[in-house]
Amino acid sequence: MDKLRFLPHKNLFYFGFLLVLIFLALSYWQFNRHQVNESFTYDESNQRNIQLEQINELENNSFVALQGAYSLVDYYKLRSRVQNGISGYHVVAIYKDQDNLHLTVNHGWIPLENNLFKLGNFSYGFDGFLLNYDIKSPVGQEDITDSEYIFRIDKTFLEIDQNITLTDKYIHLSINCGTGIECAQLDSGYEPPHMSYSIQWLFFALCLSIVILRKNKLI
Repeated sequence: MDKLRFLPHKNLFYFGFLLVLIFLALSYWQFNRHQVNESFTYDESNQRNIQLEQINELENNSFVALQGAYSLVDYYKLRSRVQNGISGYHVVAIYKDQDNLHLTVNHGWIPLENNLFKLGNFSYGFDGFLLNYDIKSPVGQEDITDSEYIFRIDKTFLEIDQNITLTDKYIHLSINCGTGIECAQLDSGYEPPHMSYSIQWLFFALCLSIVILRKNKLI
């Protein structure tokens, strides 16, 4: 207790360890999301017919048949996607309905050199799984506005880049993925990097703890 009373950097000690606790909580949260994804089996036996305005009310991983007609607004190529051992992209498109409500759709996988895929308007909706958007790691590569390429499906970035408001979840297609596009199986395709984010937050907590203790001459 005497050591704590005469710390040379008290503010750093107390405020710093508050940040350490926050980093540990974030690490645990990301690890928990990783465990949920690992244990989840994507079940296509119970499909729900829904309208676009219902998406925000449904749980993550819901298997849906989204009704309605949708017009293509724009698309991106999601980097670093591998399917059957071959590098490529996922084609991520933005659509809007007749009420000007906007939706993000992950169509699936294309190889690196594929410029023959085609997207267009969808008159009969989409079939697939509703998924939560990705969360950017503090040390991850930045997405760049007005670029064709993205590193993650980040709701905030897409809304800023397109100047729109999106639904709280996006749809990952399971069938009818588009001309020249292979549907990406969720069990073997894209896996959100929750475990790597968890390790990063844990590393930040460890580094900050060492700095705090050394500055206060406790180690």
